[in-house]
Amino acid sequence: MAVCRAIVSACAPPSHTASSLFGRRVNRSGGSDGSSGSGRGRGGRRSWGDRCRGEHPVIRASFQDLGVSAADLQDTVSTFFLAAPLTSTTAPLGALSFADLFPDLPDTVLGVSVPDTAISIADAAAPAASAAYSALPDATQVSLSDWWQDEVASGFTLVTGNAEYELTLAVLLFLWATSRPGVLSGAFDAYVVSALDSVLRQKRFAAANIRTTGKLGDGSFGVVYEAVESVTGRELVVKQAKSVQGATELQNAEEYMNRRVRRAPLASWGCAKYLGCYDVVKGAASPCLVWEREGDVTLEELINRRDYPECVEEVLYGRESDGADFDARTIRVAKSVLRGLLFTLGGLHDIGIVHRDVKPANLVLMGNRFKLVDFGAAADLRTGFNYEPEQGLLDPFYSPPENFVMPERLPAPPPLRPLAASLSPVVWAAFLPDLFDSFSAGLVFLQMCVPQLRGKKVMDPNGSFRRILEENNYDLRKWRKVVEPRGWDFGALDANLGLGWDLACRLVCKRNFLQRGRLGCNTALLHPFFWTP
Repeated sequence: MAVCRAIVSACAPPSHTASSLFGRRVNRSGGSDGSSGSGRGRGGRRSWGDRCRGEHPVIRASFQDLGVSAADLQDTVSTFFLAAPLTSTTAPLGALSFADLFPDLPDTVLGVSVPDTAISIADAAAPAASAAYSALPDATQVSLSDWWQDEVASGFTLVTGNAEYELTLAVLLFLWATSRPGVLSGAFDAYVVSALDSVLRQKRFAAANIRTTGKLGDGSFGVVYEAVESVTGRELVVKQAKSVQGATELQNAEEYMNRRVRRAPLASWGCAKYLGCYDVVKGAASPCLVWEREGDVTLEELINRRDYPECVEEVLYGRESDGADFDARTIRVAKSVLRGLLFTLGGLHDIGIVHRDVKPANLVLMGNRFKLVDFGAAADLRTGFNYEPEQGLLDPFYSPPENFVMPERLPAPPPLRPLAASLSPVVWAAFLPDLFDSFSAGLVFLQMCVPQLRGKKVMDPNGSFRRILEENNYDLRKWRKVVEPRGWDFGALDANLGLGWDLACRLVCKRNFLQRGRLGCNTALLHPFFWTP
């Protein structure tokens, strides 16, 4: 501190002490209070570096007069500049006050100090920033350190020439790098986590060691088998592509998506545990995919049973609810399942993946919760993988009215994935592709709560439910006025002040002309329905 004060006293103009130099307010024209701009730089403001260069040839004598040796000065300056890129609260040498740097910004907002809040945020981020900085190559650290010194010396005007513009640019860059689907986290995932995952977790099974024991499901593009690994005896689930057009592409897309999901803890929590793959024959166009077998009963099977919701209560809570009426038990089960589904979908959307095939048949009971499976139709909208603007991969029974995650007029993503990732935050913010999945989740919720909607063909796009809903412009309130007189039961949704019905109306609806108007999955989790008993 003594050295810093010595530098200030030595470098300040003779007519100003250190306190007057740092305490005066700079007006918009760049000069101090009561003065006109000096004309140096944009706005007339002169940086600290300008004050220290070329105006005081007796700086060395001033340091010596104040009792500061050359060694002390070198140690202090070196320590400061080495720590400056990593220490959030260390003031730059000769730093101006907040009012000097940002004369048009208020010092307080609603009684909260803006500078103190900024310092607190920087303190909280300092450990992570320091760790990231230390992990960079030495040459990059030197470049960042040099740039930061130049930025500090310029009074935070190096890029734009104005400190307020510089602050705005920094905020925009931060939002761009951290907002969904995550440019910064995506780069770390693609270049660091992906390599570690391939080495540590990806397993290449030998086809000779996989013995199928039965068929679990048969879809349009693939067949799912139960299997056993002969070496370990572990029970597995294996998916093999059919010999039909498009099956190979979907199988390869599912392999990509499962690896992406496995690397994201918040998303993988609610998805089937992917283990690896193997080739049935050498050089196969697509691999056979392998998951750990944790269960095979789907939500579709359970909600169509006569003992629903008791059958779901038993697996979720370990016992049936005693004394509660049917509607209360139904809405309790639906709330638990929907909360888990929305949380999983929110995690997928945070990493840029839209599932596009959310339905009860793809929710498999594993342990005491339902997990999401079947990522063949999913799109990675961070990089554009498996996404074509004019191609809609979906299940028409549960798809929203727009049928596409984003407008068809949108151009195809660039083939260079880093370029596509750099543009993804803007595209995501403009078109909100995650709302595609939230509509499907709303339909699953309706099926769990309304008895007349249970059944494998009820959601048929040519059936009466979708037809009446479409005639009423996908407004559930208008649709209810049509079907309720026919004896449809909305008792479960009307329980607890009708919060479940309100949430359903906010999920199952059309987008507006701004591509909004429907709750996203993370926003839906904040609905009062989930925070009331």
